[in-house]
Amino acid sequence: MRSGWVVAALAALAGGVVACAGELEHPERFADCPPGFVEQLFQEKCAGECHAGAEPEASLDLVSPGAAQRLVGAASVQESCEGLMIVDPGGEGSLLVDKLEDPPPCGARMPFGQVPLDDAEIECVRRWVDEVVTTGGGQ
Repeated sequence: MRSGWVVAALAALAGGVVACAGELEHPERFADCPPGFVEQLFQEKCAGECHAGAEPEASLDLVSPGAAQRLVGAASVQESCEGLMIVDPGGEGSLLVDKLEDPPPCGARMPFGQVPLDDAEIECVRRWVDEVVTTGGGQ
């Protein structure tokens, strides 16, 4: 008798666990963001002909050394986003992250002309920004 109850309880518990896993509202919270992932993402998705080199688009170089330090406290010079903080040192917002989402607050969604980043990639960029703000850009 007791073993039947235990089996029924375990089956109910297992069913509940399976049901919960499929109901996660924000699975990106569990994104795996290994060290260097965001920098590699910037290199692969943002550099190209846009955010690298001597004259990057919107004066935003995301790939040369010191990117984190350049972004904290910097304001956008892009006409439609002028004055918005690329990475707010107070942690109040980040145009860098906002431009990855749909719809962006200004201008076009990034990366321009490419497949948008998925939720997990955006979450990794958000975590990177948080880390950059916490360390003051010193990585």
